[in-house]
Amino acid sequence: MRLALSLLCCALLCVSCEEGDTPEPGVSYEIAVGDTLITIPAEAVNFAGTLGRGNHFVWDAYMLREYQVASNPNLPREHGVPYQGTLEQWKNTSWTTRRSFLVPPYDHNVTTTSPEAFYYMIGTYAEQFGYGWVDTYDPEANLWDSALRPWLHPADSTLLPDNPGTIGFDGGLGDMAEYRAMWVVE
Repeated sequence: MRLALSLLCCALLCVSCEEGDTPEPGVSYEIAVGDTLITIPAEAVNFAGTLGRGNHFVWDAYMLREYQVASNPNLPREHGVPYQGTLEQWKNTSWTTRRSFLVPPYDHNVTTTSPEAFYYMIGTYAEQFGYGWVDTYDPEANLWDSALRPWLHPADSTLLPDNPGTIGFDGGLGDMAEYRAMWVVE
């Protein structure tokens, strides 16, 4: 019985820790930007979370906004046609295709395979990735409703909401600022 319970716990742990799902405990990342070395410590990695399990940065919230920009018929884009698929299809579309429907400031691939780049980007490009930080949107929002603008009502009422008249995020960023404060910049 004890062996069966141990095997079951081990199996559940393995399933929940699939590659890309959760950050490894104690892992930090370094990224060189010009002459600057940025260390994103394990504390910051755990604070942000991962694409599959966001703690303070939630991929579904960010992808909702990316989809809204891509499917907006009023934005000038490379080939002139807005994205026609569903939000679910958008989330499974390659960066090469997604990029062709996006406009600046949506220049960075959140689905990068480089964890260093992911953790650097979500803490650097506020106009693009501000939409993914949990204190910038209504925590009760249905992030599968493509018409929803949950960033008008940030979870932290002390933060300014996003201006719906702009494409990039321009509201308050408490969690992003806290995340950045954990970085070591040399």
